[in-house]
Amino acid sequence: MQLTEHQRAVLAHVVVDVDAWVAHAEAAVGEEAVRAKISRHELAYVEAAAVQGGAYKTRAQRDEAEA
Repeated sequence: MQLTEHQRAVLAHVVVDVDAWVAHAEAAVGEEAVRAKISRHELAYVEAAAVQGGAYKTRAQRDEAEA
């Protein structure tokens, strides 16, 4: 499944490793699950990126900062 940069950014907002998660989701439940997750989290990503601006961090970055 080819993802746009925006779709990858939305997934990076909620998963640590986009490529690994997409591969697992496609194998386990299919592409529709990937599209559904993007749809569910797109607004939260857009809002967070707008509010935080240049300080925005992906899920992996947030988890690393908390460790």
